[in-house]
Amino acid sequence: MKAKETIIAWTPNTEHYNSYATKGLVKVGPLIADGMPDWTSGYRMTGGAAYINIRSIEGWQAKAMVLTEFVTIVVRDLVDPAVAHRAFIEIDEYAEIIAEDIEGAR
Repeated sequence: MKAKETIIAWTPNTEHYNSYATKGLVKVGPLIADGMPDWTSGYRMTGGAAYINIRSIEGWQAKAMVLTEFVTIVVRDLVDPAVAHRAFIEIDEYAEIIAEDIEGAR
């Protein structure tokens, strides 16, 4: 899935979000078209193509955006890096920039 077509949804792994079933989880999925259910509704944060300006980026800019989102989720929001990785591996640009010996690299 291309970054410009992917919404990233997560709930931070911090005490403030203890009451959320999605605390510490990350999910990536497609843009939500009219009439589609909002698959992000259980998550507290969204990124990626949830923002209109992201929907036109490609190449190195898309790769930089994906890496920035990953670092934000892991460092600021304390989500386990392995949890974030398993979700992000669905994003083409992420799978292309990680080391080739990491599971899921393309």
